[in-house]
Amino acid sequence: MAPIYVASGQVVVPGELVAEGHYEVSGPHVVVGRRVYAKALSVAVVEKPKRVRLIPIKQRYIPAEGDLVIGRVIEVGPTYWLVDINSPYTAILQASEALPRLQQASRDLSEVFQVGDLVAARVLSFDFTHDPLLTVRDPKLGKVSRGLLVEVPPSRVSRVIGRRGQVANLIQEALKVELLVGRNGRIMVVGREPDGEVAAAYVIQRLCAQPYVEDPLEEARKLISQAAGGAR
Repeated sequence: MAPIYVASGQVVVPGELVAEGHYEVSGPHVVVGRRVYAKALSVAVVEKPKRVRLIPIKQRYIPAEGDLVIGRVIEVGPTYWLVDINSPYTAILQASEALPRLQQASRDLSEVFQVGDLVAARVLSFDFTHDPLLTVRDPKLGKVSRGLLVEVPPSRVSRVIGRRGQVANLIQEALKVELLVGRNGRIMVVGREPDGEVAAAYVIQRLCAQPYVEDPLEEARKLISQAAGGAR
């Protein structure tokens, strides 16, 4: 059997040999003959004997239709807001996606969202030919007026969510908080008490600090225990 040269959790650099032979490799890589090389600084995950996943350590958020994002208003226009979504692309929130039809032409948009406001929104569309469009028409979307903002690498947001939402549910239930998890690496923590918000922020930041975590749910349990101990 042709060899594999990496182990799960190993950091690989551009040009490093990952595997040789018939391997299924996902993530940034290049194939030269029968050899597979890493194309970017990544963490290797060996998922099966013949399958390797490369997770970029530094990865910028690229919008995708349906994504929940936490944005910051950077400009108020006559019929729209420009929103920073922690991406190479600036998003546009049209008045038609935030206001009832009768208010769209007459209302001063700065009365709704001002520069600097945090907004929870969903990506309505994006196809690289125009800036992403947002909507705040779904329940729980709109201006975020309370809670702690936690920022993590966008590539590690999935750890905070977990398989079938298990990690996010554990954090919410154990620490009595509500999480609004933006796919763009911004997470709002809203709790009944400040201590709960601070503890949840600690868990999220530590969970996303390492390049690779084998079992995010188990790691979250340990971090919640540490946070609870520190609170006492």
